[in-house]
Amino acid sequence: MATAKASIKQTSNFEFLKEHDPVFFQLTNNAERIFAIDPNACLMKLRQFGEALAQDLATQVGLMRTERETQLELLNKLRSRLDLDRTVQDLFHLLRTSGNNANHEFVTSYKDAMDGIKVARELAIWYHRSFGKKGDAFKPGAFVLPQDPSANLRQLQTEISKLKTQLEESSQSVDENTDLVELIKQEAEQAKELAAQREEDAKTFEELYYEQENELNTSKAAFNAKIKALTEETERLKREAESLQGIKENTRKASAKVELSEAETRVLIDKQLQDAGWLADTEALTYKNGCRPEKGINKAIAEWPTSALESGGKAGRADYILFAGLIPIAVVEAKKENQDVSAKIPQAQRYSLGFKQQTQFIPAWAEEGRTIAWPQGEEGHYQIPFVYSCNGRPFVKQYAEKSGTWMRDVRHPSNTAKALSSF
Repeated sequence: MATAKASIKQTSNFEFLKEHDPVFFQLTNNAERIFAIDPNACLMKLRQFGEALAQDLATQVGLMRTERETQLELLNKLRSRLDLDRTVQDLFHLLRTSGNNANHEFVTSYKDAMDGIKVARELAIWYHRSFGKKGDAFKPGAFVLPQDPSANLRQLQTEISKLKTQLEESSQSVDENTDLVELIKQEAEQAKELAAQREEDAKTFEELYYEQENELNTSKAAFNAKIKALTEETERLKREAESLQGIKENTRKASAKVELSEAETRVLIDKQLQDAGWLADTEALTYKNGCRPEKGINKAIAEWPTSALESGGKAGRADYILFAGLIPIAVVEAKKENQDVSAKIPQAQRYSLGFKQQTQFIPAWAEEGRTIAWPQGEEGHYQIPFVYSCNGRPFVKQYAEKSGTWMRDVRHPSNTAKALSSF
């Protein structure tokens, strides 16, 4: 119960939305308040927030909605009418899909809900810069992380994973390591405490739920009235091309200021890799956490260490190494969304040069029947054939150097880097 009360008093990351329709703040604030109680409900509230924003945009640009129109269909219309930036489209779609998953799967991790709140805030900032009083000059301030009740448990699980990896390498059994036995015991206790806390919080949630729903129903009634009034003006809005052009300019400016950090960008890149058939999680599936290649599984392992080159290069950690089973086939360098993507291909190449084959890995060049890796002048040999650089954005011809997923096949010197629509 203490957790629920604490979350009620927490300052919202969405205070600036109060300037707009009350339903926007009600939905996002409620999502934050129930984050620690019910991550599933949190994501469903955030999905509703995305739907409310899309409906508001549709009415402002004169789009008529059909009774059975889905959120996906509406977003496609908005994309066409507003030339909506692809990153903003992705934020809308992430809220839609994560909310749908929460609705159907019934069990959601705190991390998924935390990611949803971050995505919703970026979308809220974009909307506020498009339609708020300060326009694109708005500065949102720092994001305040809600308390994650599962943080201690996840830390224990990471430590257990690392110890197990060390034991496998030393051929020591689990029972022989007292530290690991103690950690496993602590993990079980933490899981039990977390389950008890959630059960206690659930009792408070019912009261909190009805309180929120009463507030939200009042706001929804006003919001629906607003949508109806704006819809009646559709024909007039269609004739106001100048107004529409102004909205396009505002959203374009706001989109240009969506500056996701490298960590936030990796949330988008993780999703793109997952869509391409890879297991990817930049926080969990890391070399440091003990993640290693496995036969028959496509893994994107993050923060893989590489060695310094004999030519004087620097050692570093590749953002991702893609393993097809035990074969390392690609290096992926992830950068902040506003950085020059094509210019980071050389960095990915250095990681390919500095990758050290280990006995359990099958070199990609060996699969081709070669006895040596692909040469790179006097610098050495490329150990991995494909290198990528990306920032989560789709390829846009007008901003070719700063967008998309760039790739180079390093197996032949004449191959040049090029932009791709996806992995």
